[in-house]
Amino acid sequence: MPSLGNPLYKAVVKTTSGQEYDLYKLKVILDLTISDDPDSLAKEVSLTVMNAAKNGVTLATLIQPSDRLYIYANVGHGDFEVFRGVIWDRDRVTDTEKKVTFTAYDYLIYMMKSQDYFYYKKGLSTKEIVKRICTAWKLKLKYSYGSIKNKRIKPVQKNIGDMIVYVLNKAKSKLSSRYIFTIEGTTVIVKYANTNTTIYKIEEGKNVISIEIKETMDDIVTKIKIYGEAKKKSIPKLASVSKNTSKFGTIQEVMDKDKKEKLSKIKKQAQKKLKSSAKVKYEYIVTAISNPKIKRGDTVYVGCGTAGLKGNKTVKSITHDCVAGTMDVVFY
Repeated sequence: MPSLGNPLYKAVVKTTSGQEYDLYKLKVILDLTISDDPDSLAKEVSLTVMNAAKNGVTLATLIQPSDRLYIYANVGHGDFEVFRGVIWDRDRVTDTEKKVTFTAYDYLIYMMKSQDYFYYKKGLSTKEIVKRICTAWKLKLKYSYGSIKNKRIKPVQKNIGDMIVYVLNKAKSKLSSRYIFTIEGTTVIVKYANTNTTIYKIEEGKNVISIEIKETMDDIVTKIKIYGEAKKKSIPKLASVSKNTSKFGTIQEVMDKDKKEKLSKIKKQAQKKLKSSAKVKYEYIVTAISNPKIKRGDTVYVGCGTAGLKGNKTVKSITHDCVAGTMDVVFY
């Protein structure tokens, strides 16, 4: 019986011609991994199947790029969807190969691959800009992250996803809170990290398989320059705040001050950011029994005392090996 300690994953392909192939029922799945990493906007799935024949035609021929892939999980209370996307690549040598590998992405792949020109007047909020982009692309949006008022954004050519990330990062720098930008089905989700109501546990002696600890200078910031509003020939530098530059060197970010904002307030925001950013980061990679309920950005309780890792942590990235029944979770 499926359970949290023994999850069951299924994969179903729906072709553009209207055919449906339940790869779990066909018993052809050899490898199936789902990866959700902030460095790639879209979730990625790698699916390898036996190149079996159905009605005399092999799966390598029946399943093609642009077909839809659905992945479901069951932990004892029925199937629920954990991935919906489009098959992007089909990797085979010949139709007589014994296996074939497909790569699929969720629908944010279209935002990653598509470009447009963007221009926004001064004063629009983060939410308003994201909503305008999603409306233009006929995407539903569920937005529960914070917003800031933006300066005028001059005409710029960007990938759709990059533009949304750009304005969200602007908000993040002032709000000092992580956001999650993802998609569920066909609805774009922008929300605060750590908003899950159920906190799952990953503990040694129960579901942990191994632990790796990495120290990194990635994402360190040791200096922040504060600039005022642009003038005709220059952008006035108003102040700078530094911390630990002698130890780590100068790794600089920029903050903008609007005309009506107090410089003292922006300085406090910069100092708050440096307090958490001007130091080495520890990255914890825990391999455990797969839990399909855990998502990127979730709060998870980690009990790995031998590694000095205990308490609530935030999921940075997660990869499920659905065949082996394991997951690799990277925590901030």
